[in-house]
Amino acid sequence: MRTADGKHAGEIRAVYASGQARGAEFLLVYWSARGEEALIAADEVLSIADDGGVELRCVSYDELPAFEPSANPVLHKL
Repeated sequence: MRTADGKHAGEIRAVYASGQARGAEFLLVYWSARGEEALIAADEVLSIADDGGVELRCVSYDELPAFEPSANPVLHKL
């Protein structure tokens, strides 16, 4: 996974939806620089390519809180 400036950011670990939804709403990302997982909205994905992987809309996601499953009880893994 790469940020908008082309730098490697981490890897997608899971895809989540909320409530009864069946479509992807959130991605659980392991952020290499932070050494922890955090959720991002699925609409942050700019493109997906076989040779380039997943490209995100922004450059930095440092402000995202670490993922805590118990704090997100309505989310379910797809």
